[in-house]
Amino acid sequence: MTGSRRLELMEKIEVERKSLVVAYVVDGRPGSDGRIGPDAVEEMYRLLCGLKPLGKKPLDLFLVAHRGDLTVPWQFAGMIREMFDLFNVIIPHRAHGPATMIALGADTIIMGERGTLSPIEAFMPADFSPDGQTIENRALSIEDAKALMSLMEGFGRMREKQRIDAFVRMMEKIHPLLLGAMHKRFERTKADCLGLLEKRKRRFGKKTNRKIVNNLLSDLASQHHHITRSEASQSIGLKQVRRDKALEPLFGELLALYEQEFDSSGPPGAGLSQGFFQGEEAVFSNCKLAFMESSKKTRVLVEDRKAQKIREAAPTIRLDPQIILPALEIGPEIGDGEIWHFIEGWLQANLPGLLDEAFVRFKKTLPVSGYQWTSINRRWVDE
Repeated sequence: MTGSRRLELMEKIEVERKSLVVAYVVDGRPGSDGRIGPDAVEEMYRLLCGLKPLGKKPLDLFLVAHRGDLTVPWQFAGMIREMFDLFNVIIPHRAHGPATMIALGADTIIMGERGTLSPIEAFMPADFSPDGQTIENRALSIEDAKALMSLMEGFGRMREKQRIDAFVRMMEKIHPLLLGAMHKRFERTKADCLGLLEKRKRRFGKKTNRKIVNNLLSDLASQHHHITRSEASQSIGLKQVRRDKALEPLFGELLALYEQEFDSSGPPGAGLSQGFFQGEEAVFSNCKLAFMESSKKTRVLVEDRKAQKIREAAPTIRLDPQIILPALEIGPEIGDGEIWHFIEGWLQANLPGLLDEAFVRFKKTLPVSGYQWTSINRRWVDE
């Protein structure tokens, strides 16, 4: 039912805007592992090839996503530009991180009342290590390092020697090669943003483009800040932002249908209550992470998710193994030594298993503090 209604809404938008509409919607629920990845480029290309002959109509990309790989937008928008003279994005809700970068490459950004962009932070993966050792247990960005230097300068004027000393101290905490890699990724992201703006049919001047990129990659910007439609146009400098008031109800309904699909496909990985499933672990099959859809075809990114209960540690551990020995006929000819020899042998053979069973029973009495999720078999499938 929702599939046919989505198709109906997309066709209405196409008629009103005289365009081809393709949706790319990524699950944004807390705990979901939906994100823009390199696989999206190939999937989008196949989907667009299915619409050929393309004619002269522009492409309207209905885009909702809030995280992912920052190297993808350059390939993604570049591929679309090779196929369409005009390329627009429709943002009914969040288009953050790499989705904001994709929007930079569009001729027009159509934002709804709930539509938001975000600043762009070029993070290094938390497990990145140039010397084989774990450096930090979280993602780092060059903006973090710049913000630290800015904080130091905020306490008073810093002389050149003081600035150098502060930088050297920072390198004692963060590996110099990691700082170099962070800077390299930042410059690459900045260059991609400028390049995406220059791909537009009606280009801004280079000075305007640099101002836009500097605003989005500001040293003190936070990826958690939501850039509204008015802020995008007035403060960031994205003059290509527009509103289509007449079609906003269609955008909102289409988004709601995708969100309904995500909600019905399985848990996102957060907010489960104790007793959600029996046993210590469970596997949820075909959890939907993203939709990529046109009027002719629907592709869905799905995965199987294994949930394992995390239980709180106990202050003391008391095991009460149930030891029931097999029946033993004791006649007058059997001495005490033989009886204890039999018991000792039986315990050596069976006590480890009894202790394991007792520990499992004890563990199940501990309260559940959370769930550990493991992704299994992520793949794109036809719906």
